[in-house]
Order: sequence, then structure tokens, then C-alpha cells
Amino acid sequence: MHLVIVESPNKTQKIRGFLGPNYRVAASFGHVRDLPLSGDLAVAFRDGRVEPRYLPLEKAQRAIAELTRLAGEAESVLLATDPDREGEAIAWHIAQILARPCRRVTFQAITAPAVKAAMAAPRELDQHLIDAQQARRVLDRVVGWVVSPTLRRVGKEAKSAGRVQSVALRIVAEREREIAAFDQKDYLVLRAKLERSGTRPAFTAELLQWKGEPLGQRLTDAAVAEKTVEWCKRQEWRVQGCDRRERTVNPPPPFTTATVQQAASVRLGVDPDATMKLLQQLFEDGHITYHRTDSTALAPEALAAARTVIARDFPPAYLPAQPVIHATKAANAQEAHEAIRPTHAEDSPRIEGKAGELYQLIRDRFIACQMASGRDQLTVIDVACAPDGFALPDGRRVPMGIFQAKGKVVLFDGWRRCTGGDATEEVRPKKRGRPAKDAEEPEEAEAELPLLDPGDLLALLDLVAKEKRTKPPPRYTQASLIKALERDGIGRPSTYAAIMSTILARGYVTEEKRKLHASELGLKVCDFLVRHFAGNFIERAYTAQMESRLDGIARGERAWQAEVTAEAFAIRDLARKAGLWYDPLAEKPAAPAPPTEGGG
Repeated sequence: MHLVIVESPNKTQKIRGFLGPNYRVAASFGHVRDLPLSGDLAVAFRDGRVEPRYLPLEKAQRAIAELTRLAGEAESVLLATDPDREGEAIAWHIAQILARPCRRVTFQAITAPAVKAAMAAPRELDQHLIDAQQARRVLDRVVGWVVSPTLRRVGKEAKSAGRVQSVALRIVAEREREIAAFDQKDYLVLRAKLERSGTRPAFTAELLQWKGEPLGQRLTDAAVAEKTVEWCKRQEWRVQGCDRRERTVNPPPPFTTATVQQAASVRLGVDPDATMKLLQQLFEDGHITYHRTDSTALAPEALAAARTVIARDFPPAYLPAQPVIHATKAANAQEAHEAIRPTHAEDSPRIEGKAGELYQLIRDRFIACQMASGRDQLTVIDVACAPDGFALPDGRRVPMGIFQAKGKVVLFDGWRRCTGGDATEEVRPKKRGRPAKDAEEPEEAEAELPLLDPGDLLALLDLVAKEKRTKPPPRYTQASLIKALERDGIGRPSTYAAIMSTILARGYVTEEKRKLHASELGLKVCDFLVRHFAGNFIERAYTAQMESRLDGIARGERAWQAEVTAEAFAIRDLARKAGLWYDPLAEKPAAPAPPTEGGG
């Protein structure tokens, strides 16, 4: 009998059905061993090193006993925990507890071919991945252990600080202050409705330059605006220039963990934590590939499946001659996995509720990523009001005013036929269903503009001054904050949901109409951390650099103990310098707040 150990009990029956009678499949129910919550029990500073102290989890005692019994009866033990760093570390902890030789198997999807292929190619545990996860876990605990007690200076409501959580808080807090300091200003824009005699359609152009200089937001006096309108109505209007070109709109990449969280928030109204639970369900049910990934790579069989669907369901023009290859853009990305995709794209499984909606979003994006590019026609028309009405200091005469119109016409929708339009997950919702609450103000309606020649005389049909108001920087949503973290290489995709949950649960950030607001407590905590830990984990660039160092451990380029020890002592020394450090080997102080879980 061969024992296969997975993390979730939801996988056991499905995998057992793929393997036959010589295999038994059992679940660890996640982690079996971890650092204790109390920092001074979890990590020791000793002889210039940081020593982690792992203990079996109380909640895992039953699972440990059952796995130990089954391992004693098995000819071999195969550790089939999730195919990422955390899964590798869980497998290592299980092997440590079982104290017997174990082999590692991984599969990116819970399907018969993937599982059988994995069982046929077991390997040794990857110590580099294990060390990288140990480093992250220990470092997160040390930051929480050393820094969280210092927050007592802020007040008893300040519960914890964290290595990545604190940077996320700082991003929101800085935006809060930008908004508070923003000086809102009213201004006016002039919009002219024009046409060439006998030519349709008429079009609208907005005043861009006045007397040879950009107008910007300089027109603030309503009386001046009205006089300008009346003066312009009496002038000649001619085409200054007309530029028409085609633009290629390439298909978007398939989803990664970060982008699917953004899309689910924007288009389905599902927060990142709930999205991760739905993804876990879809993975365990065999509907999608592994969902903790920042790679946009696709396996050859996946590319073939997408092309089969496109050839079957769309006209020939929508299938490109060759598969589309997408480069991963995320900083510090791990390329070991595939992107998130359906395991059987040719079929349409019946999945109820939000899980079904999320699956459809993933499938649509997967098919779209392999479809032909779209083509748009872009037109820009510059119109001169009083073409020679203003003399420059050098004697040249220029138009008194330049008005500009922009239009876009879709010539070929391409991949957009599958997704219903744009694929900018943090801004624009899909056209089907109600607009998402995260969506920012949509662009103006697409318009077809006439093709005009320079010098063409135009008729002014209408000219109005419209009041506008400058807007402060937009507040972050959970979707756009995740995008900012991913762009800057801060944290890992699998931790973003936990980061969002933590800063909200601690009361450092509140959410109103899906917009994130830094609370008064959050601002105080952020200021405290910046004051005492500047140059370390509270800095965006520093935290991103730390992620690169952790990735170096995973590649075997750096020693985890040296990296973590140096970082831990740097944080400790900053706290000591500020008079905040306490010595855990001295008389025990009041118990510190539990450090943040999940990378924060």
C-alpha cells in the first residue's frame, strides 16, 4: 500500500478515484507544525543566530495520529501537498513528524492525467523552497514579535505590526493624506459642436490651447468664459489637422492570483479573501489549475485546448496563426506554475453561485488570451478658432484657440468578443450584468469622427462652457491596492487576501462603498512605524528588495539563516535605539500581542 498525503480532505475521494486500490489517500488538514504564537517561544536569538522552534499544532493532533498510523502500514509515503513553497514546507513538516523516508509529488490540477503523471515521477523534497518558506515565516514572526509590543506607545487599540501589512497600511495612509491636502478647484471647459457643411456626423471638440498656450485648468472665471464663448461664436472655424490611424489591441494574459482577485472584486463584487476560498473550492473540485501563482505561462496542452475552443465557437478570423505567448510582468514573479486556467476548457460544467461566476470569468479570460488581437480606428481632429487671430512675440500668427476631438471605432473586436469588452480588471467591468462598484468613471462614449482635410471650413452648431472640478487622487479599493503591491513587488500573491483582511480587522483601515480609508488609529500607527523603523520594513523599496532576497533563497542563491538573522537583528537594533526593545531572556514582560499571520 502506498500512502498519499494531501492537505485538504476535500481532495481525498477525488484523488483516490484516480489511483486505484494500491493507494490510500489521507489529509493533513493543512499545517501540522508551526511556530508558537508567543514570539519568545517561537524564535530564539542565540549566538548570533535566529533559531525557530516548531511545535505540533494542537488542532492537528488527530490528523498527526492518523497519518502516523497509516504511514506505519505503508510501503511508501508520497507527500502531495499544494505545489508551492508553503506546500513544500508543509510536506517537510509532515516528513519531520513521521520520521521516515518520504517522497514528494506535485500536480497543478486535480485531474486523472495530472495526478497519475505526478505519481509516476516522485522526487525529493526541495530544501531551497523549504528554506525560503521558513525564512518568510520566521521573519514575519520576528517582525511581529519585536515591533508589535512597541505599538503600546500608540495606544491599547494598536494591536500589531507586520512586515508586509505595515507597508500596505502606509500606502493607504499616504493616499489619505494626499486627499486631505488636496486643494479642490472649479474651472470651465469650452465644448464646440461642429460639422463640415453637408457632412455627417457632427462632432464635439474641447478647447485645448488659447493664444498659443495649453489651457489646462486656467479658465476659472465664468464671466470671462461667457465672453469667450460669445467672441468665438463670431469667428471662423477651420480644420487644423486630422490624424486617423489604426491601433492593435492585444489580448490580455491569463489570470494570476493577483489579477483574478482584482477582477473578482471589480466585476463580481467579491473581496479577495472570499475569492481565495472560491478558488480553493474550484481547484479541489478539479475545475481549475492551482490558483496560487504569479505566472502567465500555459502548458502546450492548454494552448491546444484554447485553440480548439476558438476554432469551434468563433469565426476563423478570431483564431491567430500561432499560439499567443504572454510575458510575466509582476516583479519577483515565480515561473514554476501555470497561470490560472480551466482544466477542461472544451466543456462548460454547471457550477452554482459565485463559484460558477468566477469560473466563467477565468474561462473567458483563458480563451480570450489566445484569440486574435482587436483593431481600433483612432481619429484626432484639431480645429482652429480664428485661424490667424493671435500674433506671437516673434511675429508669427497662430489660431486664437485650438479645439480637439477624439474618436474611436472598433474595426475588429477580436478577443473582446469573448470577454464583452475591455479586460482592465481594476477599472472597467464586463458589459454583461450590472457595473461593478469598484469601477471608476467610464470613458466617454466611443464616437466615429468624419475624415476631414486641413483647411476645411466648419460650421459651429453650438458652443458651451461647462463647469468642472479638479478631483483628488482616487482612494484605493482592495483591487487597486493589490495591484499596487504586485506592481512594486511587495508580498506574494497568496498573502494579499490576508493582508487586506488584517488591516481591516485591526481597524487601521475602513471600507466604505468599496473604497479604503485610513482610520485615525491607522494614521497614528503608520506615523509611529515611519518614525522609528524608517529605512526598514516600513519602506516600499526595502520590502520589495527583501522579497527578492527571499526569492534568492528559493533559487538556492542565498542562505536563509544568514538572511533572516541579519534582518531580525537590524529590526531589533532599530527598536533598541528608539528605546522600544525588550530582552526576551530577561524578566518576562507582559505578553506581546500575537503577530500577524499570512505574510503580514
